Amino acid sequence: MRVKWLKLKNFRNYEECFVEFFDGLNLISGKNGQGKTNLVEAVMLNALTKSPRTSSDFDLKKEDTDFSEAEVCLQRNYGEVRLKCRISQELKKQFFINDNEVKKLSEVFGNLVAVYFSPADLKIVSGGPADRRDFIDTDISQLSGSYYTLLQRYTKVLDQRNKLLKTIHNRQEIEEQIDIWNEQLATLAGHIIKTRKSFIKKLSLPAMETIKFITGGSDKLTLNYIGAQGETSEEIKTEILKSLQNNLPRDMELGYTTIGPHRDDIKFSLNGHDSRIFASQGQQRSIVLALKIAELEIFEAELNEKPVLVLDDVFSELDSARQKSLYEKFRGVQVLMTGTLFKFKPDEDYLSIAVKQGIVKTKIMEKKK
Repeated sequence: MRVKWLKLKNFRNYEECFVEFFDGLNLISGKNGQGKTNLVEAVMLNALTKSPRTSSDFDLKKEDTDFSEAEVCLQRNYGEVRLKCRISQELKKQFFINDNEVKKLSEVFGNLVAVYFSPADLKIVSGGPADRRDFIDTDISQLSGSYYTLLQRYTKVLDQRNKLLKTIHNRQEIEEQIDIWNEQLATLAGHIIKTRKSFIKKLSLPAMETIKFITGGSDKLTLNYIGAQGETSEEIKTEILKSLQNNLPRDMELGYTTIGPHRDDIKFSLNGHDSRIFASQGQQRSIVLALKIAELEIFEAELNEKPVLVLDDVFSELDSARQKSLYEKFRGVQVLMTGTLFKFKPDEDYLSIAVKQGIVKTKIMEKKK
């Protein structure tokens, strides 16, 4: 899989922009604030249905314009696919596949599958449980639009249960109505948690092997899901249902649901210690990089083709030797890499993309003979 080209209209600091990408390595360079990250953000918008940098669609639209568009053309094993996101003046967000508007966001997932890594992703290790849940849910959704739909259904049922807990203060009245929400919530939770556990199991081995590569074999990484017990969806459902019933007094007191996949966590342990607490920033960066490389392997195995790798200013703190050794892990994958300075010189042809004040200039850099 590769991104053939990107076309922007009124996106961030770009009035208009068209970039043709290289099949292999694309080095996007420029000083801070020139628009290089905006290019890869537009690519990821069409992969994830949202920006990896902001929760506000308003931020994506160029000031004083009526609409914003970001369109990509992909080359997949089965042919070309064009994806487009359009944000109107009213901030209505629409997605199109080959010029046909999609009815559900779940239809967008799985077309452009990409692994994205930026300095902000350190929060996967150092941040709160919500950051780790978002990491795992985003990965699974890229491979399965139905999982994204499952999450949406769970959120709707959860909102209904929480509304009941907040608006009714008579326990007997709540007990008369809550069983139906408990049953639905537990059923959906069973499927979500089972899927998450299966994905983490797949992620563990390549992540463990990669951390050994990065650290020269000195560190051992383990991943564990922190949530309801059980191996099958039905076992997990039974555990969740029991916990919902037992925790009802507390849920009534707080006014929200305290049990379920919306409260679960993923524990990353480095050499037996919780990496969120004990790992240095350098070690946390290595863990996230290991996770991203593991994502590449899983996505390729699931899709039977390589995903796109997007690295947004993550190599700047590494020396040239480390940059080069890590790049070796990415051979054969289309890479979109941004940075102010690239210390290593690729030993293959690559595309240099220079960005200055929203103006993009490209040049194919041929390998020296």
